[in-house]
Amino acid sequence: MEHLFKAWPDFTAAVKAASYILFLADYDGTLAQIVGRPEDAVLSTSVRQKLQALAAKRETSVGVISGRRLTELKSLVAIQGLYYSGNHGLEIEGPGLKYINTQAEAARSTMQELAAQLAEALENIDGVIIQEKGLSVSVHFRLAKPGKEDAVASAVKRITAPHVDKGEIRVYR
Repeated sequence: MEHLFKAWPDFTAAVKAASYILFLADYDGTLAQIVGRPEDAVLSTSVRQKLQALAAKRETSVGVISGRRLTELKSLVAIQGLYYSGNHGLEIEGPGLKYINTQAEAARSTMQELAAQLAEALENIDGVIIQEKGLSVSVHFRLAKPGKEDAVASAVKRITAPHVDKGEIRVYR
């Protein structure tokens, strides 16, 4: 796949010629800067204004995608009329649309249990953050001391393996 900026002339020509545009962007790392702690990632006033301007155009739909819980994402962005995709697409809401992945919904209690087990197993590794997000669990280790990655990965694998083996959950890194 060609990098967007190498194809910029063709891209801008296609956008100008399009009768309708769907604009989708990820929250963390695209709309908001990547930061050490997830709660510190905020949408700047400038980006918020640009999203509002795009959303106001009749020929454009705007969506924000995130690994965050849908309710958290909607609260952080807080612009009416957008499409929001939380938990990496496991839950989506927008004008005329409401979707929750049924398999993920069925695993909700398993996610709560796993979050508790992971928090207990990793409590002695400073900098590890466990986020239970209803339909998923995230283990953040960006703030952990170098060299702790293997211990985190080993604990995650040990705790999740029985559920992965049964096909109840999937683990992504």
